[in-house]
Amino acid sequence: MRRQRRYYVLAAALAAAGLGAGLWLLLGGAATKEPAPREYLAHVSSVCRTYAQRLERIPAPSAPAAYGNVISSVRQVLPLLRAQAAAMQAVPPPAALEPRLERLFGLDRRSVAALRHALAAARRRDAGGVATGLIRFSSARDKVHRLAVGIGIDCTVN
Repeated sequence: MRRQRRYYVLAAALAAAGLGAGLWLLLGGAATKEPAPREYLAHVSSVCRTYAQRLERIPAPSAPAAYGNVISSVRQVLPLLRAQAAAMQAVPPPAALEPRLERLFGLDRRSVAALRHALAAARRRDAGGVATGLIRFSSARDKVHRLAVGIGIDCTVN
């Protein structure tokens, strides 16, 4: 359960990165000047912590066969992940971080796809499919988390 919440925190980090960088540009950043990586990451981390507090309140599914729990949790998280993806595609990253962020986004897309698979399986009442989707999601999420930490994204909530 704790590991699943870490992913929600990371999802918030990615959402914050897209929205945060967009806000940076709108609130005074010149469109021709990109933020320094350190500034970008500090801002992303700050916004991420704000979202992490909200996302911690989303309960993780208790078991693959608890279809209602799976559906409820995943339905709350997926819209946030969709918004994050759109925001991240809209904001150009600092050139120094671009290759690592692209890898991060690719891994994140894979984790989201696995989560959608788990949701579809829960709707079909397929415990094996839910378990497979959640395992794939967990594996991809852990990779996303490690890469985000390596990049410098800090979503730690007190």
